[in-house]
Amino acid sequence: MSTAVSMLEYEVMKSDANEPRNKRAGSGLGAFPEMDDKQFLQWVDLLEQRTGMRLPDNRRSFLVTNLGIRMRELGYNSFQEYYELLHSGLGGHIEWDKLVHYLTVHETRFLRHEDSIALIREKYLPRHPWEVKEDPVTIHIWSVGCSTGEEPYSIAMAVDDHLKKLGCEFYLGIIASDISRSAIAAGRAGIYNKNQVKNIEPEWLKKYFEMLPDGRYQVIPELRQRVCFNQLNVINMEKTPIGAMDIIVCQNLLIYFDRARREQIVSNFVEHLTPGGLLVLGVGELVNWSHPKLERLNYANTLAFRHK
Repeated sequence: MSTAVSMLEYEVMKSDANEPRNKRAGSGLGAFPEMDDKQFLQWVDLLEQRTGMRLPDNRRSFLVTNLGIRMRELGYNSFQEYYELLHSGLGGHIEWDKLVHYLTVHETRFLRHEDSIALIREKYLPRHPWEVKEDPVTIHIWSVGCSTGEEPYSIAMAVDDHLKKLGCEFYLGIIASDISRSAIAAGRAGIYNKNQVKNIEPEWLKKYFEMLPDGRYQVIPELRQRVCFNQLNVINMEKTPIGAMDIIVCQNLLIYFDRARREQIVSNFVEHLTPGGLLVLGVGELVNWSHPKLERLNYANTLAFRHK
């Protein structure tokens, strides 16, 4: 998707071109329109129906702003008209794929959860050559809610660096999932600006990135090939076949769901975890939760479990 226009993108551009002139971008829209209580609930229900996320009342300004940004791009100045567009058959589904990127938060950065990465190294990976029990070492990891790729690439760098220093043969495969097609397209490209890579230590930046002519950095092909990005809605996991995983990482995603939905999602993760595998969640995202197949791991600044 980084080198050619996808069918979805083509259809959206085509539908934009066919919009009436008074609804297209550049029509002189001013401030965002007001959103009354009825409209807010209508949009909250739509978001919950399609993503499982429940937007609280105090997030109305967030909703208005992000809807407004996308509406301006298309030239709409009515929440109701735009809402009706999202229910207009194929065109509505295509536009929803665009809008969901604006309505789901993609705050992320490289090495954001260093304690979780340290836990993976110390609690799962072999730490000495004599601890290697298979040749090659095979590790399957699933990064859920991967956004634009910083988390899965951070994990990939850490595991690759650790196992190479250990001197063992290994196979590393990472599935990186997100509900936003725009986010996963950015992840596949693996291109980041200087500010985005500032937290990466110089050794890793030199080892795992190459500088592009425009001054940005791209993840090297060897590492990008280890990470497979796919679009996934966690409330419909059965629609995307995921095999057995050794490590599942889901951080800063569950906070957007109510307690019952969080437990349902994480219980589904457990069914994809191999015996001895790790489940790593965001700290505080599922307090006082347990599962008969899991045991809690005590490690600073993490919420992690091992499959019995």
